This record gives sequence, C-alpha cells and structure tokens, in this order.
Amino acid sequence: MAAERRLHFAGDVIRTAAWLYYGLGKTQSEVAEALGVSRQTAAGYLAEAKSAGHVSISLAPDILAHNALSEALRTRYGLVAAHIVPSPESQAQERDHVGRAGADVLAELVEPGMTIGVSSGRTLSALADQFRPFRLDDAAVIQVSGSSIDPSDHSPEICAATVATALDARCLNLLAPTYLTTEALCTALCAEPPLRRHFDMVARSDLLVFGIGNLSPDTVFDQPDYLDDRTRDHYLKAGAVGIAFGRFFGPDGSETDGPLRQRTIAIDFATAATIPVRLAVCSGTQKIHALRAALSAGMITHLVLDTALAKMLVGEEGDG
Repeated sequence: MAAERRLHFAGDVIRTAAWLYYGLGKTQSEVAEALGVSRQTAAGYLAEAKSAGHVSISLAPDILAHNALSEALRTRYGLVAAHIVPSPESQAQERDHVGRAGADVLAELVEPGMTIGVSSGRTLSALADQFRPFRLDDAAVIQVSGSSIDPSDHSPEICAATVATALDARCLNLLAPTYLTTEALCTALCAEPPLRRHFDMVARSDLLVFGIGNLSPDTVFDQPDYLDDRTRDHYLKAGAVGIAFGRFFGPDGSETDGPLRQRTIAIDFATAATIPVRLAVCSGTQKIHALRAALSAGMITHLVLDTALAKMLVGEEGDG
C-alpha cells in the first residue's frame, strides 16, 4: 500500500519526480515517500522524465514552468513565466526549495554584459546561497535598496555580494542605509553625486531580482530603530499589505503613504517597472495578499513560488 501523499505538488507528477531527484538530490525512496507511491513507481516516473527529454545531464531549466497551474498564473497575471516548486511540510524547506529553483531560473536569464539589480529577503537569500558559480563576462550586480548593516544573511548588501561572487561579477553596493531619521537628511543624501550615479545605473538595469514580504500584525522587522510596532501598525491602518525594496504597498500595488516613505533610500516602484526582466521569488501562503497585489500591479515578469501559494493565487484554495 502506498504511503500517504505528503507532498503538495502542482499536478505534473513526472516533472515533480524529476525535480526532487535531479534538482534536490533526493533518493528514489525519498521521491517515492514524498509522492506517496512505491519506489518502483517512482523509478518509472524518473525513467519517463528521461525519455521525455526533461532531464539530460542537468535539470531542464523550464521543468517547473510547463504545467496547467503555471499556465493559469501566466494567463491571469500576464507573466512571461511562472516556475512552481512542490510545497514540502517545513517552511524552512519551502524557502530553500523556492530559492534553489530561483537560482536555476536566474542562471538561465542572465547574459554577459548585463546589469543585475538585487534586493533582499529570506527567500532571495536562499537563492543567492544556492546559486551555482559561473563566470558572466562584463556583468555587474547592483544593490537596489539601502543597506541594513546587520549580521543577517538576507540583508540587501549581503544578497547583492553573494550573487555577484557567484557570477564573478562586479558588485556595486549601496553605501547608505535603507531608512534615515529625517526627510531632509534623505533628500540631501540622495542629492549627493555618488548616490545619483548609483540610482542612474539602477534605472538602467537589465534584470531585477527581488523578494516580496507580507505585512501583518505579527510582522517583526530586522531594523527596530526605524521599523517598530508603531510604524507597522501605522502602515496596516493605511492599508499596506506587503513590502518590496523596503517600500510598503497596498492591495493595488502602489506605494502606501506613511512615516518612512520620504525617508527611504531604495529603488521606487515606477523605476522598477521600467526594468525589462523582473524576477520575484516568493514562498509561503501567508504572502498571498502581498504577492497578489504585486502581480496585479504588473510588478513581476518572472515568478518562482511554491505550489500551495500558486493554487491560492488562481483560486483553487481559499485565502486562509
């Protein structure tokens, strides 16, 4: 009797089996357990994946993009591509799996000579950590939101540096904090020639990779000097549902007015929308409202996410 199906996947069991075995390095027994089938059946799925051309020496880069659920997402939100990762039981695993898939997608999107804008976030950090090193000639990675100057591995400066190292590319860090104490100080600092040149280059980026954060009464921030409970509650009352590039946005994807809006050093949403390729990595169903808002506003062209979140976006499951 087959084991209870534990893995929440998108419906294409052949591609999912290939992703688990070749992409995540699972054994055939682990694949069988995750899919709730026998080991013999799992081996058959893997053989079929090979014969169908999904797998050669390495995982086909579009393996998670060609299924009915990803097609529904592309159609509904006007995406170029949606890559859907099976949802495991653990939230930490979920983030790592989406990050791994995001790294594979980013590797297919980058080209020599590109300028690649990088933001921050835990899922983006997982992407950066799992990016397979290779040389990308004449490329530059540029940080698009201010530094947090904290030891967390998902800070903007560390995410940008990690991606740049993997690509053997120049890294242009933003040597200013994300949030400043006054609007006047922010205005003055942004007028400085080095920062003007930095954001001129950000605006000319060829590709932007970023994470989406949700905003809820339980949200805890990494920069408590500026993002405390009082600030969070202000933005919640103003209708904010998510955060991208350090900026708060509402259900329509536009920036929410609040105490930090004129004190933030980061790419703005209008500039971000002009960058040709905008890759977002997002995991966890708690981000449904934030991701739906970002998608509805056209903030994203390429998306990597987990299956449970994808199903919520197309209305197969409730919002919880």
